[in-house]
Amino acid sequence: MNGIAEKLTLPSKAIVMERLRARFSEPHPSPLFLFGNQKAGGTAIAGLLSAATGLRATLDLSGTKAPYFAQLMQGKVSLKTFIRRNAFSFSAPIIKDGSLTFIGDALMEHFALKRAGFIIRDPFDNIRSILDRLKLPGHLHRLDVSTLRINSTWKSILSGEDIGLPRSHYVEILARRWLAATEFYERERQRLTLVRYDRFCADKRGTILWLARTFDLRANHDVTALLDHPFQRRGTPTRDWDGFFGPDNLDRITQICGPAADRLGYYLPQAKALSRAASVHPGRQRGRSITH
Repeated sequence: MNGIAEKLTLPSKAIVMERLRARFSEPHPSPLFLFGNQKAGGTAIAGLLSAATGLRATLDLSGTKAPYFAQLMQGKVSLKTFIRRNAFSFSAPIIKDGSLTFIGDALMEHFALKRAGFIIRDPFDNIRSILDRLKLPGHLHRLDVSTLRINSTWKSILSGEDIGLPRSHYVEILARRWLAATEFYERERQRLTLVRYDRFCADKRGTILWLARTFDLRANHDVTALLDHPFQRRGTPTRDWDGFFGPDNLDRITQICGPAADRLGYYLPQAKALSRAASVHPGRQRGRSITH
């Protein structure tokens, strides 16, 4: 093996530190998971909830980076082993990591949890935020992920490799990712409290206090000074979806995410495409969401 290949296979410093800490840690017996897709606003919400309650939060796991999470999804590593290897991260009372959403059912069963949170964001805004984070446009007809100068974890997300999505157009993969996360919420909506990112943005302090009450946590600390703290790098918001995605990619998102988005009360910009997508599931009624 050449020197470059050997270097690429070495674990990162973060993983080495996680493994060392895990030796002296025990997973929390009943953590509060805040599930949701990547870039759905989970870091800000979990960070503010942590500050308000004084409880430690894990905002991202080193163990979900590439290639470790894909190994878990492929069954090469058991969930029990995965949790043990990341015991320090799982020892926090509040845990947020977008990738964990895709094993949410298994995590809730493992920890015997009756409740967890789920953060949702408009699919167009969520996908735009991911692409903005990676400094990628949304209107491209083709994109070779392997040539991008981004880290291997984001490559695995953008290609769908981490959760086993079939190779496809990059916007289609991100749309299917949003849908997979949302379908988890719809399966478990009796146990998941829905937190809408747009409502959080409209009333951050109120949302955090409501969330603390919902999960029987004491919010004894004033977070007013932190409400506009950038827990992650700020993006460039836009509602000009046609300009950002272009008609073809806009249609891709609407076709894939449309029915689920409609059931959750999001109104998408392509009504005709939404009608075509909804006709695939005739007779389905819009469900209620749990909001404050």
